[in-house]
Amino acid sequence: MKWTDLTETIPNMIANGQATTVLKLGVERVYSNRVDHLLRRDLYLPCSYNPEPRIPIRIRQLRAGDIARIAEHIPERLAGMKELRTCYLAVNQQDEICYMQWLIDSSQNHLRPRRMGLVLRPDEMLLEWAYTFEKFRGLGIMSYAMAELAAMAGKLGARWALTIVEQSNVASLKGCRNAGFRPYKLREERWRAMRTVQTYTLLPENSKYSFET
Repeated sequence: MKWTDLTETIPNMIANGQATTVLKLGVERVYSNRVDHLLRRDLYLPCSYNPEPRIPIRIRQLRAGDIARIAEHIPERLAGMKELRTCYLAVNQQDEICYMQWLIDSSQNHLRPRRMGLVLRPDEMLLEWAYTFEKFRGLGIMSYAMAELAAMAGKLGARWALTIVEQSNVASLKGCRNAGFRPYKLREERWRAMRTVQTYTLLPENSKYSFET
């Protein structure tokens, strides 16, 4: 998230009782180290898993009327909802929002991907900023939604679907594995005095997740 994004969303975060999160973000930009997995799915190959959610859900695109509802729970997504045009939601039969994630193509490289140190090729799409709303966690929604969005990327002409997950977030990594994603690169991010350096390291072919070994 850019500093300009933070200045737009910080008042909303504080108003929603997230002052501690704001402080944490500030501290991280002074000094922090983070390691992520860049995961990849080959959309020309069938998914070896068949994730099914425990409740009926459907995938639809973000609507203007959804923004206020989402910002109440996660105001730090407000800038993304305004800036990135391809946000998708998983909703239940009552149209309650269960999950959200962006599907980003190379035409939006100047937005979120470049801030992640990533430049998408025309045959790549990035699934980014996944969030499962608390009420709907533990229901297998993430894996199903990601598999559906990856399939959507394939229909739009992409060969590869990518996503980025923090190395320590084993639950999310398992969800991505169940949606057909495999380890591709390691991403290291270092913040020093409000400046960041990001590097990507290609992993050996057929690398496994830590929990698989």
